[in-house]
Amino acid sequence: MAEPDVIGALCALVAADAAVAAAVGENVFGGELPPGFAMPQRAIVIAASGGPPYTSGGAAEVDAQRVDVIGYGATPAEADLVRRAAARRVRSIERETALGTLIHWANRAGGFSQARDRDGQWPQSFQSFQVFHSLQEVP
Repeated sequence: MAEPDVIGALCALVAADAAVAAAVGENVFGGELPPGFAMPQRAIVIAASGGPPYTSGGAAEVDAQRVDVIGYGATPAEADLVRRAAARRVRSIERETALGTLIHWANRAGGFSQARDRDGQWPQSFQSFQVFHSLQEVP
């Protein structure tokens, strides 16, 4: 059995949300924007962001992954609107399954921040979350 894909599961859950779909359409991506993605347009990226271990030392088949939810837009305000839509969905997750991954919860790991994409200088708004999930794939 493969280890669950927590980033893929988060993307699936966020993309299925009506408010997110209204904000970005199908532009929800795991890890990074895809090559050749034309900016400026609204998009969400959910990416692993590392951090200290949350579940070290136990034998339970669970882990907590820190992730960044990044909203892109043509302006800083638009990027923040996108991030807020995705963040609302992420923090509402409680014992939901997507793509064979059971996510127990997702909690904010700090406030949001804004910046410019280092490559294209497009506005982004981002926030980190701690996501507690099963390491066993579920049907």
